[in-house]
Amino acid sequence: MGTEVRHVTNEIVCLRRKSYLTCSYIVRTADGLVLIDAGMDSNAADVKVGLKALGERPEAIRAVLLTHWHNDHAAGAAAVHELVDAPVFYHSGDEPYLTGQTKRQGVRWWLNERIPELGMLVLFKGLLGEATPRSVKAHQLVIDGDRLFGDFEVVETHGHTPGHVAYFYRPARALFAGDALAIINGRVRFMARPVTPNITEARKSLRRCLSLDPAIICPGHREPLTTGVTEACNVMSRYLDSDGRWPLLG
Repeated sequence: MGTEVRHVTNEIVCLRRKSYLTCSYIVRTADGLVLIDAGMDSNAADVKVGLKALGERPEAIRAVLLTHWHNDHAAGAAAVHELVDAPVFYHSGDEPYLTGQTKRQGVRWWLNERIPELGMLVLFKGLLGEATPRSVKAHQLVIDGDRLFGDFEVVETHGHTPGHVAYFYRPARALFAGDALAIINGRVRFMARPVTPNITEARKSLRRCLSLDPAIICPGHREPLTTGVTEACNVMSRYLDSDGRWPLLG
């Protein structure tokens, strides 16, 4: 499977799948563990690897906060919910894809069911089927400005998907950005254009992320940025101010 467990801080752990460099996160809080996304395995194997590495039981999971519906981030949410009845939070814009209101029938779904959960195939699997492999209902549909458990602020960052959100964890000033941005070689970058249907909204979302002045950026792919964060944000802000183009590959 190849799930790496990387410590970002004493409280934040990154679950990184080597095959697609996808990152989900576990945050230790005083009242339990909060997951930011749930891995790209529909049986929550990524999350289970993380729990084992931390010496934690599934019952310690307090909630699952989803950034968006794509399988490389949300596939394990239903399994986690079923395992410990953990509440799941996400935005209404992605609700149809997470609850199966989109098509789960016909040739596209038949093909989707036969694609293995490996590497980039996981994203393709979800896009082809227009839904996560297993439905999961939200305990709460979040909106911009919501405070979850006191410390996680919801930041609407639409563009990559209709209901994409980021979460700003105030105690560590950590931005869990999902696919609202990318971190490549210590630089803040755009996500690739082919997976960004609404470029106009995505630009606004990226600017919103930068305005939060994060001390740590935890993206949905590659690896977190923990040093030189302010300068990296300033460089991208200046690029946005200059109306710099959105490169094909971000």
